[in-house]
Amino acid sequence: MSLKPATAHDALDVLRAIDHLREARRLLKRCGATKATNKVRRALKSAEGAERHIQHRRYRT
Repeated sequence: MSLKPATAHDALDVLRAIDHLREARRLLKRCGATKATNKVRRALKSAEGAERHIQHRRYRT
């Protein structure tokens, strides 16, 4: 089973999600919610991995 190529729309969606997670991390950290901040930090790392995966799918030949 092969991967379907990622579209530009997929790349934009994941970048928007990353921006939202960064904002959530900043706000949670500012109000002192350390557990929630750590969970968002882990989600952000996962989303960044998804972005790398999409870039790989986009430029595959």
